[in-house]
Amino acid sequence: MQSAPTTQDVEAGAAPARNVSTSTPQMLALVVISSVACMLQGLALYGWYSVEVDVAPGVQTQFISLDPPYTQIVFFGALFAFPTAIATPVSMLTHWKPQMVLMGSKQLTDTLRAQFAAPFKMKYLYFIMAAINGLSFISYFKYEVFLWPLAVNMCNIALYSLGLFFVFMHFRNPNVPTDLQTVAGSVMGTAATMGHTDVKRIDQLESDLKALKDEVCILRQQLTTQMSR
Repeated sequence: MQSAPTTQDVEAGAAPARNVSTSTPQMLALVVISSVACMLQGLALYGWYSVEVDVAPGVQTQFISLDPPYTQIVFFGALFAFPTAIATPVSMLTHWKPQMVLMGSKQLTDTLRAQFAAPFKMKYLYFIMAAINGLSFISYFKYEVFLWPLAVNMCNIALYSLGLFFVFMHFRNPNVPTDLQTVAGSVMGTAATMGHTDVKRIDQLESDLKALKDEVCILRQQLTTQMSR
């Protein structure tokens, strides 16, 4: 009778799990870039709301009310981008520090991390943020005036474009998950990965135990047959 493999044999024969991690130097750069861009986005929002333009000699009016809906498109573009600009550095921080728990809620942290865990979603995020900031060029091409909030938006376009470059570089690291299954496991942190490995080992041990039980039953039947002769 062939001896059943021991626990040590199962563990030794198990394929080593890949050390999956999203904590990379590129992710640290994304945290810094996104934080600066967030502050500039708030400054741009304030600028498009408060900046005034000359409509006649000695007469000024707010840019937002100058020529709706074009001027309002610029303002609301900055307004709608601001919540995402706030969430972006926080989400990137949870990728750079996988063990971090925000406000004592692991579920909240995992949900925020998972929003942009897939490569396409993270690339799409930085591309869209750069594109939304590009709406501010309406103020220059339509009214031929260069207002200071436009300069802020131009800085943000450069920052988010640089961030998009770092996203590509981040996912080129061999230890960074790119497939959806690995991403789904990695967003739960290292503990989830270790738990998944333990479950696989337990399943293997259960299979070995069942095989050993079957062999014992066969041996018992053979002994019973020999004793009855």
